[in-house]
Amino acid sequence: MTHTLLQPFDPDHNAQWYPALRSADLRHQKAIGVYCGSRPVVIVRPEAGLVFALDDRCTHRQVPLSRGVVSGTFIRCPLHGIKFARSGRCYSPDMVLEEMPPRAEGWGCREKEGWIFLYSGNADDADEALIPAMTHHDGKDWCHETFIREINAPVPLLMDHVQRFGRRTTSGSVTYLDQNITEQQISSHYRVVASTPLSVLPGMARPWRATVDTTLVDQNVYFSSEDDATLCAEIWLGYMPTGRDGRTRVCGKISIRQDHTRLPGRVSGSLWAKLLWKLLWKEQSLPEAEWSAIQRSGRVGHSDFFPPAQAMQDLVTKNNQRMAKEG
Repeated sequence: MTHTLLQPFDPDHNAQWYPALRSADLRHQKAIGVYCGSRPVVIVRPEAGLVFALDDRCTHRQVPLSRGVVSGTFIRCPLHGIKFARSGRCYSPDMVLEEMPPRAEGWGCREKEGWIFLYSGNADDADEALIPAMTHHDGKDWCHETFIREINAPVPLLMDHVQRFGRRTTSGSVTYLDQNITEQQISSHYRVVASTPLSVLPGMARPWRATVDTTLVDQNVYFSSEDDATLCAEIWLGYMPTGRDGRTRVCGKISIRQDHTRLPGRVSGSLWAKLLWKLLWKEQSLPEAEWSAIQRSGRVGHSDFFPPAQAMQDLVTKNNQRMAKEG
């Protein structure tokens, strides 16, 4: 039995990369405001050059910069037209350097594999090598879809929800097999005898395997046929806390092996991707209801005996101890 802590991640105390937007969601010379934890952030795609991110507030009168306009390589405050460079340095509308107000605080911000990531720690310490990576399957036999969903539950609870693949009843008969644990990752393995509608999808007519890989940063779910271990689908999930109340932005990418004998080309993969995403979060109301109950009761979590839950709690505990030591 283990006591699972389900308090929201506070990005101020968990310096890491968080997925914020799809690259396609931010057009040139546009800006979008998001929350990383309790802090508002404006992400800017200038006329030329790389995307950048700043605190989403003008340091003069605190107006959200995301309500302003992008002018060349600057984001301009909507109230008085004060301009901020990617460095956070502040200029008046006629480009005279301002001594006051002070510069805006910058964020680590990078694009990778179609996503825009934010680093919640010191921007100078942002190591691009630590940005979550997702496996690519290229070629005509694979289809890719991306999704974003806001869920009113904290990151640890959602990761626990996905890690407990074995409790799902919508997928069919699920048997928990075993798990492999390293210092950085938990891999849980399941055998699934698919029920409708999964049983009618490519590769799912026979028993198949599901593997859930969980790290402190993201999760990957793999579906493969049991007889020949052919990979049929893969889901990548990244999480960004969007407030101290526990709300989370879930970013997902699904890679699907297409079956051209059933539906032509991309259509088959797209339909399967949408179905898998819907099934993955079909029980969205359950973690939301559990989080609401935890908040009402004043508890900080729950007791658990399920092996993946115990392993994930150990991983979180070790990370918290490391962060406290480094802090």
